[in-house]
Amino acid sequence: MINRLRNRAERQQGFTLIELLVVVIIIGLLAAIAIPTFLGQRDRANDAAAKSLVRNAASAIEAAYADTQSYASLDVAKVQAIEPSITFHATNNAAASDQVAVTFVAAGYTITSASKSGKVFQLQKNTANTPPITRTCGGTCTW
Repeated sequence: MINRLRNRAERQQGFTLIELLVVVIIIGLLAAIAIPTFLGQRDRANDAAAKSLVRNAASAIEAAYADTQSYASLDVAKVQAIEPSITFHATNNAAASDQVAVTFVAAGYTITSASKSGKVFQLQKNTANTPPITRTCGGTCTW
């Protein structure tokens, strides 16, 4: 009996087709679970980057306001001089991903940034309103 098992073990020199199919199915299931999770994390990272741009732009605008004490006298060039790492635009059409669009009014400003995931984040400050700061997001997302 032992000799028969040894002879059988010596004849087998690889994996059977069933064993290979089981391994391929397991790898396919793991990939089907992991890939959507990875893509969701990437979109969340892009959204966080857009929100961060809006917050940093607001800090730069408030720094410029501290110098002039007037939002109406600010423009894109003055804010760009304070924060050169952010690309500011005067219109929403010109602002692409990783850039912000800024519009100034007498009582405040509006900052808009589009994420690479397609969501648009907006921070609006108007000292005449209550509350003076509102945050909005295009699509289903939260600040």
